[in-house]
Amino acid sequence: MTGLTLRSRRPRRRRGEQGETLVEALVAVVLIGVAFVAILGGIGTAIISSVTQQKVTSADSVIRSAAEKVISDPYVSCASGYKTPTPPAGYTVAVRIEYWDGVGAFGQSCPTADTGVQKVTLTVHSTGPRPVRDATLEVVKRESMLS
Repeated sequence: MTGLTLRSRRPRRRRGEQGETLVEALVAVVLIGVAFVAILGGIGTAIISSVTQQKVTSADSVIRSAAEKVISDPYVSCASGYKTPTPPAGYTVAVRIEYWDGVGAFGQSCPTADTGVQKVTLTVHSTGPRPVRDATLEVVKRESMLS
C-alpha cells in the first residue's frame, strides 16, 4: 500500500435531493403573508359593508314608521309638530312642517287662515360609531273635507 492515499469522499447529492435555500424559504413566507393580509382586508371590508347596510336598513325602517304615524294622526291646523314613534338607540327623528300659502308655495310660517295643506319633512339621523347618511321623507297632510 505504498503510494496509495485514501481520500474520504462525500457522497454527491443528486440535483432533485437538494434542499431549499434560505432565500426560497423567505420568499415563500412573504408570499403567504401577503395573501393572508389580502384575505383579512377583504373580510374586514365585508364586515364594515354589512354593518353599514344594516344601519341604512334600520334608518329606512325608522323613517317609514314615523311617516306612517304622521299619516295616521289627524290633521292639526297650524301644527307645531307631529308625534313620531320613539326611535331605537342610535337614531334620532326630526320633524319639520311647512304650510301651504294657498297661492303656490310652502312656507315656514302658518298663514293667517290655514289652507288645510302641510308638508311634513321627516329626517332620521344615525349617531354613534360609523353613522350613515341621513334618511329624509316628505309627507303631505291634507285636512279632511268630511268634517
